[in-house]
Amino acid sequence: MMARTQMFKLIDNSPTQRLAPGRPQPGSSEAHHLLRNWPMDSYLPGIATPLSTQPPGTTAGRLGVRSPAQRREPKPTRFKPQMLLLVPALLLGAAPLQAQPTRPAQALGAGHAAVSGSGAISLDALVRQVRESNRVILGKQAERDLALSGIDRARSAFQPTTGLAVTNGQQRQANTYEEQLIRNNQGIYQRDGVDYSATLSKLFETGTKVEGKVTLSKFITNIKQQQRPGEGDDYKAFYGLTLTHPLARDAGRDVTLARVRVAEIEADGARLSSLDTESTVVAEAILAYWDLALAQERLKSSEDKVGMSRRLLSEARALNRQGRVPESDVWEVENNLTRFLAGVSEARQGVVERANKIRTLLMALAMDAPAQLQAIDALPTVSPKALPLEEALKLALERRGDYRQRQTVIQREDQQLRYAQNQKLPRVDLVATYGLNGLGQNESRAFAWNLMQDYPTWTFGVQASMPLGENRQAKADVAAAQIRREDAHTQLRGLEVAIANDIHTSIRSMEGAAERWALWTELAQRETRQLQVERNRFNAGRSDMREILQREERVINAQLGVVEQQVAWARADALVEAARGTLLDRFK
Repeated sequence: MMARTQMFKLIDNSPTQRLAPGRPQPGSSEAHHLLRNWPMDSYLPGIATPLSTQPPGTTAGRLGVRSPAQRREPKPTRFKPQMLLLVPALLLGAAPLQAQPTRPAQALGAGHAAVSGSGAISLDALVRQVRESNRVILGKQAERDLALSGIDRARSAFQPTTGLAVTNGQQRQANTYEEQLIRNNQGIYQRDGVDYSATLSKLFETGTKVEGKVTLSKFITNIKQQQRPGEGDDYKAFYGLTLTHPLARDAGRDVTLARVRVAEIEADGARLSSLDTESTVVAEAILAYWDLALAQERLKSSEDKVGMSRRLLSEARALNRQGRVPESDVWEVENNLTRFLAGVSEARQGVVERANKIRTLLMALAMDAPAQLQAIDALPTVSPKALPLEEALKLALERRGDYRQRQTVIQREDQQLRYAQNQKLPRVDLVATYGLNGLGQNESRAFAWNLMQDYPTWTFGVQASMPLGENRQAKADVAAAQIRREDAHTQLRGLEVAIANDIHTSIRSMEGAAERWALWTELAQRETRQLQVERNRFNAGRSDMREILQREERVINAQLGVVEQQVAWARADALVEAARGTLLDRFK
């Protein structure tokens, strides 16, 4: 339960500290959280506006975050013939710096529909593969099938059984004085013969057991050989039926069918446990998908910072040669470039870790599938949802597999308690037998119905057995069953509380993510406007390269913060559905 409750905790990846340049970006330490993948290739519309009238295509005049096309393949700034156009401006005076267009705001997080390459994977494809190949899901499905076989084993007690026996032997014994008088003064009695028997028995659901038996004996004795030599063997036949009906212990359908009903309850519980495990693993896969998508976006942002710092380094060197900026500004940009390169390395490691987590869910080895996994789905639109807690809890108690499985445990303990209470009763059985005997010189005469009717055999009575004194075993069994039943109720109440808290946490997380997304969107827009102001101040000689670098980094961090909150909302949305027990309905 603890593991499941922890799964529904939404980790707040708030990037508040990102606005301070020089702080390291979160990296591989987040690989232990459950997230879900998503690529983001479009950004906040309308954030960036040109900061000067120069053409935005000029390399030295571009500032801020690159466009989606530029973000895909970050490359160091190279010499181009168009740069020669800057020479006159550098000779006459430093050209005013221009702003690089930033990402449009409303398209933030709207990823492309597909990514080329064998490593591209969509969320639906991931969930489908996880449900087909995950070892945990397959293991629970095997347990479910094994539990179903238990029903057949329990019902096999009501299957008719038959038995056949053939024995060939000799009986030789001394006669008593009285037996000698009967057996023509023979001191020895000897019997040679073959005995055949066939039985058929069946237990009925009422507890009654019926057994039919047919026997045939072919034999000859030394008495007959002496008195009637040449007559051959005798044949003795018997038809019989025995009925045993319990009157106290094991009496009634509830007791007789107890094992069958327990097996059916356990099979239903195994089915619900399999569904709950499948929902849990699917939720883990969804969060891992968001995790990979967020790692991809962080890598893109890190590469943006590298590209931005290289561009500013080129500008700073050019201005330093003119004497417009001190050499310390060039060093500052170089130091930040080194820091940003380290951030790219860390971000790449984060992508590898999250991709391998998905491979683990798919039971795939990284060396067998060397292509880098890429999340290609688009993030859902952040929108507020009205989710009353009472309705969500009611739905969860009806749909969640773990809660319904816990209810089957109570049903099983109730059934076992009733059975244990019945076993405290003494065993009292009604027993009745009836049979017909036949004798002849051959099989047909021995089994002649009209002759056998003259020699019936029957019995009718009651058998009873009980321990002397108190039935200690039955008493202990009843006490143990009562303890298990109370524990099952306690576990169910605890699970209900945990489910209610899970739902409240996930709903609040989704609301909080939507609120933070709106705040970060406003913040990203303000950061872009502040960058434009700082550029104007720099062009007027009232700022320095360090301030420009910090402002550009803050813009990139703010836009990444928007993406992070969109991912957090998508994760919270998945956790809400998992908490309510409706997650698998999305992937039918």
